[in-house]
Amino acid sequence: MRVYVPIAVEDLGHCLSGTWEPRSGYALTPTLLDISASDDDELLAEQVRDAAAADAVLELGASRRAVVAVDYPRADVQQVVGEHPAAVTLTGRVRADAVACAFVDEPEAEVDGREAAKGDRDALARLEERDLLWYDVSEIGDLATS
Repeated sequence: MRVYVPIAVEDLGHCLSGTWEPRSGYALTPTLLDISASDDDELLAEQVRDAAAADAVLELGASRRAVVAVDYPRADVQQVVGEHPAAVTLTGRVRADAVACAFVDEPEAEVDGREAAKGDRDALARLEERDLLWYDVSEIGDLATS
């Protein structure tokens, strides 16, 4: 099951270590699919990814939105009832070969990221207008140092 996990940019290198154990993320859950007006799985996946990206700044306090897409065994993913319809809890370590890619804000988004992390809704709206940049697994290690 594809899960979108919010992460701080400086922690991206750890996601490939084989010891990373995130506790939460976002996925195309049955609840989300039931309530969605869209049947376009690709569009829904983008919305789920964007919810994870917002959590990177709002919950983790990161200065840039960053999300790692991970292929999890379904048994290790449980939907969180009463939260966002795509919210899930995760168990187990992430194998390096289970990481599919990362999505990260460009460095210029950092000012808005810091302000959004402090509760500035206008800064969050500006972040949400930006496109997240896609990175292949082979590029993730370099992102942690940028």
